Amino acid sequence: MTFIELENIMEARGITALADIARALDTTPQAVSNWKSRDQVPYHVVAKLNNITDYTLPRSDERSIYATPVLKEDTISLSDILMIVARQIKTIIVISFVTVFLAFLYVQFISKEDLLYISSSKILMSTPSSQSGLGGLASQFGVNLNQPSASELSSVSLFPELINSRVFAERILKKSFFTKRFGKKLSLLAILTHGLDPPKIGKDTLMHRAMISFQGMVNLEVLSSYSLLECETFEPTFSRDLANEVLIEFEQLNLTYRNRGVLDKREFILKRISAVEDDLENSEETLKRFREQNRQVNSPALLLEEERLLRDLDIQKGIYLTLKQQLEMTKIEEVQKTSIIQILDYPQIPLDPSNRKNKISILLVVSILGLGFGIALSLLREYIEHSNPEDRKKLRRVKNLIIKKLKTMLNDKRVIGIMFIMLIIGLPFFLSHESQEPEFFGLYSKQALIINFLYLCTFVVSFILLWSQYKRKN
Repeated sequence: MTFIELENIMEARGITALADIARALDTTPQAVSNWKSRDQVPYHVVAKLNNITDYTLPRSDERSIYATPVLKEDTISLSDILMIVARQIKTIIVISFVTVFLAFLYVQFISKEDLLYISSSKILMSTPSSQSGLGGLASQFGVNLNQPSASELSSVSLFPELINSRVFAERILKKSFFTKRFGKKLSLLAILTHGLDPPKIGKDTLMHRAMISFQGMVNLEVLSSYSLLECETFEPTFSRDLANEVLIEFEQLNLTYRNRGVLDKREFILKRISAVEDDLENSEETLKRFREQNRQVNSPALLLEEERLLRDLDIQKGIYLTLKQQLEMTKIEEVQKTSIIQILDYPQIPLDPSNRKNKISILLVVSILGLGFGIALSLLREYIEHSNPEDRKKLRRVKNLIIKKLKTMLNDKRVIGIMFIMLIIGLPFFLSHESQEPEFFGLYSKQALIINFLYLCTFVVSFILLWSQYKRKN
């Protein structure tokens, strides 16, 4: 009789634990464990099965707390799971400790992620008035001097897009900042790209990469009552200095857009003054010649001609005086550089890093995953240890089959041949690839060199295996 059959018979009589089976058969738990490991029950024990019909189970408090739970094929209770966890508690603790410890080492010492610091500033931004006296007076002459493009570019709603624009990035990347990492003042372009080393790529590529990094460091959020500017860098002082420079450059660029319309107005007025001056001089010369040729104006025709010339002269004088007045008003408007930014909170040096909470969250998630993995592995071990002989045989067959297939794959010339042909096809592409920042042979970066080295090793191994198969066949 097998031990599985004995368990089924005893379970039908209400006896499930190994300790209870040992008491019912008047033997020791060690003997029952030996039967279970050998999956065979002695013949003299089988004869006792008919004599234990009236066996009474001991009370639950008299049972051994170390009894092995029996995993039924159809159902499993919560108490069985808790018993399994209790039995495998050492495995769970060890796996959880190893997982958390390795994650801590990586996050604290191995990971190259810098601590980041955020310096923020609260600002108020008012919408500038686009209506000026020049536009109102010029409209009387049928001239519209409003500049819609300048008004749109200085709009408050476009401020976040203005900070993310290429024009703003090019202005701020030229600024110099001192950082402890480099020990000297460097331009923001150098800090974000090549540092103290000379650049190995073109200026356009450097500018593109620095713009992407800068846009990830600076954020302007327009809220209902105010706007929040945040700058995140790897040093507290650097974050504060960058936030201040962003505010300065932001205001200057906005004023440039605002004054662009005033400059266009001034240029238009100067052109009109030059044209009106010529017309006024012509009118004066015409009136002068008329009076020199007609000393005495007595006839109605001459009087009418003189009045017409005087009227043209007065019109030219009026236009000239109006344009002169508007030119002075434009000059006054040009020098009025009233800031539309009111700073509520100036940028300060941050005290704590902003991404420290991220590391704590990573450790917490890894701890939960390690605990879950330990419990899952414990349940798997329990299943393998207490499964019936057929299941254990199947598992051993699966393991042996996988090992056998892996070994035969290395001896299969078709598989090795296909891999070798694919490696030959990809070889020129890998070797001729040029990295954006080459450090070795003028072609490869460190990552590319490692990848090519592993590729060549795989190529050589596949060639050796294929050649050995060919020699063995011959």
